[in-house]
Amino acid sequence: MIAAVALFGIVLLGITPLFMASVKSNSSGNEYTSIHVLARDRLEQLMNLPFGHPQLAAGTHCNDLPAVLPDPKTGLLPTPGPNAVRNPFTVTYEVKQFQIPCAGCPGAPSPGAAFTPTEITGAGSVFQYKRIRVTFDSGVGPLGIGTRRARVSGIVSNPSPEEVVSTGPVSCP
Repeated sequence: MIAAVALFGIVLLGITPLFMASVKSNSSGNEYTSIHVLARDRLEQLMNLPFGHPQLAAGTHCNDLPAVLPDPKTGLLPTPGPNAVRNPFTVTYEVKQFQIPCAGCPGAPSPGAAFTPTEITGAGSVFQYKRIRVTFDSGVGPLGIGTRRARVSGIVSNPSPEEVVSTGPVSCP
């Protein structure tokens, strides 16, 4: 009996690190999945705004998440203090405006050929689409594995490129 218990203990000591690595890996995968879903949600929210909405102004938009998480019982944001849970997430997004070379313009690519769109940075220029790039970061997870980052992009087409003109760039303070 003693030999069986000793053998069982040795086997357990050998496979315990495998279980610990599995728990860390599963937790890390869950964190990656969570922030990627949050980043996709923010991208979809932005892409569903009207084309001229101020949140879609060209430039880098800073973190607009609250500093603390809502109370799980009431759903309301508590006042920052010792009982408030710090929000581990930050989200920033960048909007760039692009112009497609016109077919008859000098230097324009031939039909069917690849082209390079021109980024529009100044106000008063016509453009055909906006690219939105959302970056979602999380703080160190519960297992102390490290920070996580998810980055997703989407394109919104200008419904009337001849009428809408670009605005000046926005940037974080």
